[in-house]
Amino acid sequence: MDDTLPLGFPLWIRLTHFFNFLFITLLIRSGIEIIGAHPKFYWRDDSLPGSEWFRLTKKRLPKSQLWTSEDEIEPMSRWTALPGENNLGLGRHWHFWAVNGWLLAGLIYVVLLFATPQWRRLLPTSWDVFPAAWQAIVAYFHLRLPPEGNPFNAIQQLTYCFVIFILSPLQIVTGIMMSPALGARFPWFPRMLGGRQAARSLHFIGLIVFSGFIIVHISLVFAHGFGREMAKIVLGDEASSYALAAIIGLLAIAAVIAFHIWGTRYSLVS
Repeated sequence: MDDTLPLGFPLWIRLTHFFNFLFITLLIRSGIEIIGAHPKFYWRDDSLPGSEWFRLTKKRLPKSQLWTSEDEIEPMSRWTALPGENNLGLGRHWHFWAVNGWLLAGLIYVVLLFATPQWRRLLPTSWDVFPAAWQAIVAYFHLRLPPEGNPFNAIQQLTYCFVIFILSPLQIVTGIMMSPALGARFPWFPRMLGGRQAARSLHFIGLIVFSGFIIVHISLVFAHGFGREMAKIVLGDEASSYALAAIIGLLAIAAVIAFHIWGTRYSLVS
């Protein structure tokens, strides 16, 4: 196989990229809604109040009176959470619905990735990728663009490989470990990572990493040239019309935003 042949961006990569963007944003917002029901994170299932390692609430419940977990709820804004305003049931509904779409899009992507030469875009074939990745990081910090790869440079390749083959499976496993029904039937499973609370903490850290990845990813799209990058991921060819690709790409992003707005309003008024 000739590694110098351009991999390009076939239609299935462009479509799964779009649907992954839709579903991961739904997962993040609905995940924030679920966190609001208990905005504290622990590493042990037998942790006591006040021993959390991180909290997303300023509430300090008094020690001189009885209280329940209901008193700890932190209603999330509809601008960040789906649907927001203390709707745990609806948040879980959106989360479970979105994860099915995310898994399906991911499965199609991975199957086609290894059924074609496209696996080379993510899996390094040489240890040289690590020094090349460091050189790319240095270039970015100096506000320079590193040499391009096929189709990604070294740090992009390692990052995408980490997100798809390490971070995503970790999110899937820790999400399953938080299921009370599964924990009751297979108590050994969540204990593999230290228990349900440890799985929840790792799942939350994964959410933060995913959010950071999206922010950096979008920033690099602009850094490398918005029109050129849109031509690749929208039309599949950087030689295509930048203007047309940008218009289609912006319309796709607008459609995702519109779906979020509709989903939030529909959930809160229904």
